Amino acid sequence: MGKYKVGYVTGSRADYGIVKNFLKLLDDDKDIEFSVLVTGSHLEDKFGHSIDIIKQDKFRISLEVPLNILSDNNVNIIHCMANALDLFGKYFENNKFDLLIILGDRYEMMAVAIAASMQRIPILHLHGGEVTYGNYDEFIRHSITKMSQYHFTSTEVYRKRVIQLGENPKRVFYLGALGAENCCKIDESKVIKKVKEFVCKKYWVVAFHPETLTDVNTKEQVNEILGALYENTDDTEVIFMGTNADTNSDIIRSSWIKYVDEHKNAYYIENLNVDSFLYLVKNSIALIGNSSSGIIETPSLGRYTINIGDRQKGRVHGNSVIDVSCDRRIIGNAMKLIASRTEEINNPYYVENTAEKYYKKTKDILEQGVSVLKEFYDLI
Repeated sequence: MGKYKVGYVTGSRADYGIVKNFLKLLDDDKDIEFSVLVTGSHLEDKFGHSIDIIKQDKFRISLEVPLNILSDNNVNIIHCMANALDLFGKYFENNKFDLLIILGDRYEMMAVAIAASMQRIPILHLHGGEVTYGNYDEFIRHSITKMSQYHFTSTEVYRKRVIQLGENPKRVFYLGALGAENCCKIDESKVIKKVKEFVCKKYWVVAFHPETLTDVNTKEQVNEILGALYENTDDTEVIFMGTNADTNSDIIRSSWIKYVDEHKNAYYIENLNVDSFLYLVKNSIALIGNSSSGIIETPSLGRYTINIGDRQKGRVHGNSVIDVSCDRRIIGNAMKLIASRTEEINNPYYVENTAEKYYKKTKDILEQGVSVLKEFYDLI
């Protein structure tokens, strides 16, 4: 039994696949008793039951917290958060960790962070300091920062912002984004057959999620995207990725599936393991949508991103990300523009050996002794 008890909480594919290599290093350390706590869309058939991917990776799962997600309105999302807060609070009452690791900004992670903080369990927060003005992830992320004792950020800009939020610089570390490094380490033996079959084709990947802090109409956004695709994919194909479990995600999912049913050049995939997804994007024409993967990972795959709308507004990005409004004509023009782009792509999120640096810094933190106590750091 390891002398340090460490847990990682995951509620969706968005916060699991990108950290897998880091988690493997923790799991392989004999000094660490490591486990994964699973909740959210991982346990929902509608969202692809992606806990199966975690099981295939052979991590020990110490807790499963189903939330029975209904994402048609904010009231139901808040109800999910309340359930998560109650169930994780009870679990942490009798199951203590030397360090609990949480990534990002999901609403279920907000509930987990509150429960852990109230139970005096120290938190290591990944991807803090980022801004995404079009989604409720924005204020959730900063709130989790204030409940956390340690922080690994993906850029230096974000490190400075975490410190601006009152966190001690000695506990805030810029180490890069794990997802950006994963793109350089795709394990093709784990790429599923269905994905490999697409490589001989010319295709676009679509990964689009709801904006939840703006007044946009999700159905109207979907219609504009589908219009652009219909008008600009006569000789190419389209692969839609399943959306996440945010408010109004059902509108997007049902629209994608209906389009696929009506068009022979379109396909729908609910979930993929991280190697399959990265391989799919790497061999595509470009990624279309508003997923953070288009900002953080896709540049390291040598592909462009057509970033639609305001969901990712404010996030640092490189020269391969083309920001567009959700208008079929503007999206279509961006699709045409990509064919003529030849500049070298840079990724501000990439740092060499990121997973190893995450692991070593985590081990340092454990060996130095973790305390939940902290003081607000004032900028002078």
